[in-house]
Amino acid sequence: MEEWAGRKERHPVKIDAVAYRIDGTKISVRLINFSEQGCGIEAIEDFKIGERLSIAVPRMGQLKARVRWALPGSAGAQFVTESDFQSEGQIHAAK
Repeated sequence: MEEWAGRKERHPVKIDAVAYRIDGTKISVRLINFSEQGCGIEAIEDFKIGERLSIAVPRMGQLKARVRWALPGSAGAQFVTESDFQSEGQIHAAK
């Protein structure tokens, strides 16, 4: 399958994890694919494009991510650095 330009190949996985929203609410999720740049997520709740998440992954710790696409019950997230995560929060707080 051809990948999007600039996107690393994602590997299929089935990992139960917890996603924390910026407001502190948590959502049980399942990661369905994974790469060094991002992951695919399935959940009962919906996500919004641009939403920032902290994803607690067993044996990996907390991963900061931003939702790049979202459909009912699934989303794709790109991992971001802690500084990207913090600066985006400051930008939104200033608006």
